[in-house]
Amino acid sequence: MQLEWIDRAVDTCYSSVMSQDQRFEFIAGCPALCFVDTFGDRAGEGRERLNSPRALAEWLAKAGLSSAMPFDITDGQLESARLLREAIFRGASFMIGKNDPKQSDIRLINRFAAQPPLRPQIRSGKLCLVAGNPLDAALSALAADAIELFATSRRDRIHRCPGCAMIFEDTSRPGRRRWCSSAKGCGNREKLRNLRSRRMLESREV
Repeated sequence: MQLEWIDRAVDTCYSSVMSQDQRFEFIAGCPALCFVDTFGDRAGEGRERLNSPRALAEWLAKAGLSSAMPFDITDGQLESARLLREAIFRGASFMIGKNDPKQSDIRLINRFAAQPPLRPQIRSGKLCLVAGNPLDAALSALAADAIELFATSRRDRIHRCPGCAMIFEDTSRPGRRRWCSSAKGCGNREKLRNLRSRRMLESREV
């Protein structure tokens, strides 16, 4: 199973998608793990980025999972979305440790994935995703991506950033990505640290 049209929708966001207060980044390699990243600083005190129904609606729009479908989200639906997110997080954490996810989490993810999905439509020459129940359909797409991630060889590409503990799918060809991002974030900071160390050594040798 390949959710290629969902991936294309999310790919349009990867280069610069971020809210004005920089809450949301899409650098985890796949929709399901980008969703997991809506809870940040898991290595520290934790930071809930989905702190309101509006924040969830914003993330779905930026992820390309609610285009042409404005809709209201209740507090109960927000909590349901968080439950899915944390089940995916726990499942991915088990995969990193080469263990099977808990069956309770698998059942929850399966239940979300069983909902009627988003379907692509052409609106004004552009790809739009539509559904009778937009939120359930968006969460279904995320759950389906998590299932494909966990149940295929993609599971071997799930890693945890040693700096910030963000979980990501390594989509690079060599499969040796260590950091949450090579262009910014922990990967870039590591490059700067290595550069400073080399310069210090060079200055001592002069």
